[in-house]
Amino acid sequence: MPEPLYPSVGFWGLSRPMRFEADVRDCEVIGEIPKDLRGSYFRVGPDRAYPTLEGDALINGDGVISVFRIEDGGVDFRCRYVETERLRHERKARRRLYGIYRNEFTDDPSTAGTDRDNTANTHAFSHHGKLFALREDSYPTEIDPKTLETLGTWTCGNRLKSKTMTAHPKIDPDTGEWWGYGIFAHKRYEGEMTLQVIDRNGKLIREEEFMSPFPGIGHDFALTTEHIIFPIMPLTVDLRRVRQGGDFYAYDPDLTPVYGIMPRGGSVSQIKWFKVPGAFLAHVMNAYSEGHLVHIDAPLARGNSFAMFRDVSGNKTDPALGIPMISRLTFDLKSGEVSIKQFPGSIGEMPRCDERFASKRYRYGFHRSLEGITRIDWQTGERSICATPHAPGGTQEPVFVPRAPDAPEGEGYVVCLANVASENRAELIVADAMKMEQGPVATVRLPFNQPAAFHGCFVSDWQH
Repeated sequence: MPEPLYPSVGFWGLSRPMRFEADVRDCEVIGEIPKDLRGSYFRVGPDRAYPTLEGDALINGDGVISVFRIEDGGVDFRCRYVETERLRHERKARRRLYGIYRNEFTDDPSTAGTDRDNTANTHAFSHHGKLFALREDSYPTEIDPKTLETLGTWTCGNRLKSKTMTAHPKIDPDTGEWWGYGIFAHKRYEGEMTLQVIDRNGKLIREEEFMSPFPGIGHDFALTTEHIIFPIMPLTVDLRRVRQGGDFYAYDPDLTPVYGIMPRGGSVSQIKWFKVPGAFLAHVMNAYSEGHLVHIDAPLARGNSFAMFRDVSGNKTDPALGIPMISRLTFDLKSGEVSIKQFPGSIGEMPRCDERFASKRYRYGFHRSLEGITRIDWQTGERSICATPHAPGGTQEPVFVPRAPDAPEGEGYVVCLANVASENRAELIVADAMKMEQGPVATVRLPFNQPAAFHGCFVSDWQH
C-alpha cells in the first residue's frame, strides 16, 4: 500500500481506521442479559479500508456493519465491511483509488463511471424482512442479516426516478410504510429533492419531485400522522469549489436554516417554507402534529454542527455554536410563528425514541450525552442518566427495545455501544429504560475496539 493511513476528521476530533473484520462467539457478559431481550442489534459506520487523502472527513469511510446477536442470555458478535463497488475496486487494485468526500475530481482516472459515493456507512435499517446499509447520496445496499454478506444494491425494482434515498427513513408504526426522500435526487446539486413512500412489502407507491430553497444539506427529516417536515441546513454545495478540489459542503453563515412543511395527504406543491434562525438540525428524535401546531423534537445548535466542514470562506466554524441542545421546535401553521423550547440541561446528539410511537405524541426520548446515555421525559421535564464514567464521551447512539410488542411506552431496554479508550476496547451496554440511573443490567465486553458507528436498529425475534 503506497500511502500512509491518515486519520480522518470526525465530529469529536481525529479518528484512525481500525481495518479489521471479526467474529466473537459467546462474548463476555458482565451482569445478566434480560430473558425478554432476544434479537439482533445491527450497527453501521465508517472505517477506511484503504488510505484517504489527508484532512478528509470521517463520513467518507467505508461502511462496516456489525451485529450483536442476543439469544438465551448469550451474545455473539460479528462485523464485516460492506462490499460496495468502490471497496471492490480498491481491493482489486490494492491501493487507494478514491479521493475526498463526494469529490470525483480527486479520484484516480481509472474510477471513471464507477459508483464512487456509495460507502453504505450511515444507517443499518430493517424493513419488509430485509436489512440495508443506507447512505443518503445513494441507493440502499442489501445485507444478509445472518452472515452480513453484501447482497447488492436495492432500487425498489428499478422504479425509482431519484438516484438517492435518505439514510434517515421513517417507518409508520401503523401502516408499516417506509417514508423517505432523496436529497440532490438527480445529482445536479441545485436543491432537487423527491418525496418517496414504500409500502410494508417493499413496493414504491409514491414519488414526487420538488426544489428546496437553496442547495443545502437535508440529512434528516420528520414525519407526523398529518405532516411531513423537510429541514434544509446552510451547509451548501458549490460545484465550482468541488472542481477545484474543495469540500463538497461548506457552511454559509449568511443563510438561515429552513423547514418545509406539507400535509402528509397532500402534494409537494403545498410545501410552506419557514426560516428559523439558530435552529441547525442534524437529527430528529420524533415529531407530532397537534391541530395547526407541528412539533419537532431534535438536538438544535445555533451554528454548524458538522465541524469537519469549514465555512464558504475556508475558515473553521465556531465549535461552541455547533453544540446541540435537545429542543422542541413548534410551528404554528395558522399564524406562521415558530418557537423553540430547550429541554433543560440536555446537551447531546444521536436522539431516538420508542419507535412504536414515532410520528405521534409521545413521552420518552433517548440520546448520547457527555455523562453517558440519557432518557428525557417530555411530560415531567426530568432527565435520567445511565452514567459511563469509564468511557467518558465514548457512548454512541442509544437504541430503545420494547420488552414486548404491546408493552407501555418506554418499558424495555436501551442498548448502546461505548468505546473504552483507556483499554482500547468496546462494550455493549444494556440498561433498563425505566431505571437508567441504576446503571447497566448487563455489559457485553469485546476484546477489541470498534469504529464509531452512526446509526442502527434492533430487530427483535418477535418482529419476524
